[in-house]
Amino acid sequence: MHVRQLFRSMLVLLLSVQLVALGLPTAEAGMIRTDELAAAEERDERLSRVQDFLAEERVAAQFEALGVDPGQAADRVAALTDAELAQLDSQLQDLPAGAGVLTVLGILFVVILVLELVGITNIFVAI
Repeated sequence: MHVRQLFRSMLVLLLSVQLVALGLPTAEAGMIRTDELAAAEERDERLSRVQDFLAEERVAAQFEALGVDPGQAADRVAALTDAELAQLDSQLQDLPAGAGVLTVLGILFVVILVLELVGITNIFVAI
């Protein structure tokens, strides 16, 4: 019985040392400034508007006609910087209803081309 109790205490000691040595994950909390929160919410709203536009049937059909997968275009839009997203969103809002789809697709094509030339994406493998 004494050996069994000694074994248990050694096991508990060993497990305790391992837990301390590995360290427990810690959570960090911090204050979020109001302007940072507002910027994040504004980006989410812009991204939502642009992705809603890209989800329209006529836009998806035009992407497919140009040989671009609409899913990849949505992923690329999500990867845009805040400035690029703001510019694209403002151009979408300036367009008259039902017109200018080619303009927006042209802008998206230019953005994708710039991302390709910078080396961020690899869409145009044949070039």
